[in-house]
Amino acid sequence: MFFYTWPFRLASSTDFFLRDLSTTIAVLALILVGWYALNRWGLSVYPDDPSVGGEYTVIRWASDPNPARTEQMALFNRLYEDKKVRVILDPSADVQKILTQAAAGSGPDVFDIYSYATFALYASKGVMVELNDYMREAKLSLDDFWLHRRNALAVPTADAPAEADEYERFRIYAVPNNVTVSVTFLNRSLYDAVQRERQARNLAMPPLPWNHWTWWDYVLLCQALTKKSADGRRYETFGSGGAGFGGGLNNFIYQAGGSFLNDDGTEIALDSPAGAIAAQYLYDLVNTFHIVPSAEDQSAQTGGGGWGGQSILGLYSAGKLGTILIGRWGLIKVRREARFTTEIYPMPRYVPYEEWERWMSDPEIRANPSLRDGPWGEISETGRHRGKAGEMGGRVTAIRKGTQHEREAFYFLEYLSSPDFNNLLTKDADAFGSRKQFSERYFSQPDPEFPDEDQHRSALLDAMEHPVAEQAAAYGAAFDITRLQGALGTNLINAAYQSADSTARQTYRFLGRMPDQSVVSNPTVGQAAVTEMSVRMRESLAKAKRNRTLSSRSHVLDILGIAILLVAIGIGLAFYARRQRAEMDA
Repeated sequence: MFFYTWPFRLASSTDFFLRDLSTTIAVLALILVGWYALNRWGLSVYPDDPSVGGEYTVIRWASDPNPARTEQMALFNRLYEDKKVRVILDPSADVQKILTQAAAGSGPDVFDIYSYATFALYASKGVMVELNDYMREAKLSLDDFWLHRRNALAVPTADAPAEADEYERFRIYAVPNNVTVSVTFLNRSLYDAVQRERQARNLAMPPLPWNHWTWWDYVLLCQALTKKSADGRRYETFGSGGAGFGGGLNNFIYQAGGSFLNDDGTEIALDSPAGAIAAQYLYDLVNTFHIVPSAEDQSAQTGGGGWGGQSILGLYSAGKLGTILIGRWGLIKVRREARFTTEIYPMPRYVPYEEWERWMSDPEIRANPSLRDGPWGEISETGRHRGKAGEMGGRVTAIRKGTQHEREAFYFLEYLSSPDFNNLLTKDADAFGSRKQFSERYFSQPDPEFPDEDQHRSALLDAMEHPVAEQAAAYGAAFDITRLQGALGTNLINAAYQSADSTARQTYRFLGRMPDQSVVSNPTVGQAAVTEMSVRMRESLAKAKRNRTLSSRSHVLDILGIAILLVAIGIGLAFYARRQRAEMDA
């Protein structure tokens, strides 16, 4: 019986198996589709194809992950829809990464450069496309941009005739993306709270900043804004973020009348009186006045999240700092995260401490700063602007040599110079745009979306009227010298330098935490710091100069010498072979 029924049983079990298999496959397919949908549209693991199947040319822009980049890219994509070009973000413009990728023939199509020193390094490595023909075709001129950013855009052409136009006098490699000069951000809400506390204790509150205030007025204000916890074991707020972003220690040196380098970057000028004064000031801000967090203090503070979270900008946005010295671009994070009112004032200017103490010793002048007299005083036009300076920095953007999309990449640089981008940049507070004519509109056109920021305009205008161009060391040493500059600032903050004279004393009257309390510092630390660092910088510069000389000299004699050596070796080997053969024949 089984013999006759087994085909039917087999067919029945096969149908069941196939039916079960179909159900299993259907369930697995639904799971896979659901998983894909979750990752595709929910978690965005599989992002959209920006080229839309090859319809658009996609260029990669290496920049920072600033939230403002999203709208800036979206505007480009809309404006250049007819060119079928789109831009996407590569959220890192790390110098070593750019150089490594460029050497391998890969990497972003366009990339941001954050300092003149980095621009000089890229120029020496030959990783940027020369833009002269594109600039001429687009009718863009270096004169369209802020004068003090020109050195970070182009390299002078050697032996260009006097009558030559700018496209012959310069090799242009970048266009500016934004420009910035540092100002003072003040947490006005904290200021008002501290003022109420001090009034309750019958203590005077230092005045708000004004257009011609000084380094020492800044210290006095920041001391009032620096607060410890009730048990005195930790700091709740520091009055200052220190040298700040942008020019940093450079700004202090410029304000004191000096510079890191000479005009052409061939000599170190750091160990000057101005350099020592600036270094001493930064050291004292942290280690004498205790108004700036040390590296340990900063790591113990909790800043905001996201972009710039644990930087001094993040700490300021989180209400942990009373002031910071920074460019207007810092408002991007402040607008998004700060829960207090920010006011903007000029950076404090340098005035010799002895002159400031003389003013403070006179009760009438102390009560009314406009009566400050003498060569640094506010009575004269010359005096009240003396000691003002701020390094004009910002981002510039270049095209990577070797990109497959050079023409499309220049569309993006052209966009950076357009009224649309400049206006968006200014509106979003990403510093100021590259075109001076568009940026200057900001100072005469209030923004109804941010009415409180009308207070900012005077200080920002003052900063843009007293700029200093960035410097960079010659001979391809720019990046290494910049690294040493950073080490100098870090070591001053961390009190890593030994004073030249341990018995020296500087008494700062009127700069104690309580009225009439004096603070004492060793005034030789700054000189020791710049002396030590200048030695290291000169060694680095001399090494770069030797390497540049060796690489640039004629190698004809070297090649001739190698050729003679190879011929001699060949003759020697031939003679040896003949001798061996003769011995074998014998």
